[in-house]
Amino acid sequence: MTTTPEKESLERRRVLRGSIKLLLSIGVLFLLVPFFRSIPWPESPVPENSTPVNGKDLDAGVAQSFELQDGSTVFVTRLDDAVRHRLQSMPADRFWYPTAPGLLSGDYVAVQARTVLDEPVSWLPPEGEWPGGFHAPSGALWDVAGRALKPLPGQPGSPVMKFSNLMPAPFQAREDTVLLIPLPARQPDTESSE
Repeated sequence: MTTTPEKESLERRRVLRGSIKLLLSIGVLFLLVPFFRSIPWPESPVPENSTPVNGKDLDAGVAQSFELQDGSTVFVTRLDDAVRHRLQSMPADRFWYPTAPGLLSGDYVAVQARTVLDEPVSWLPPEGEWPGGFHAPSGALWDVAGRALKPLPGQPGSPVMKFSNLMPAPFQAREDTVLLIPLPARQPDTESSE
């Protein structure tokens, strides 16, 4: 029969062995992390009919238009810290509608070049107090992120109409490339005559 000191010694050995195995396992994991990071994992496939844009060619805060393969036009704006700060510091009462969460968190914003009423939108560069953004022939104004603005005295825009935000354009940012993705084609509404 084993004595109490031997049982305690045996229990200590088991705990010590378990602790050593745990530490070795953790050490092996730390050794494997750089190995797994060095493996070139496959990226998600490039979306069909996407239009690549070199992000280095985009000036921060200046919207540039691109025609997609489906014939639609999209404005893309690169955001840097200064542009993002300027957009985030605009007071909430300046907009017709609240801002979507996370809209300004990425490096780029992309919006459709037509309103929901199918009115064309064009870039209006900065001038005087106007920080730059988009306008439509009806007098609607948007900032570079596509948020509908209430007109201010001394700035362009119609003072009487309320406008909706511009539709965001789907895109994927991959390193220094922006892949602009066309919107899915609308299916014609078919009503059954039955």
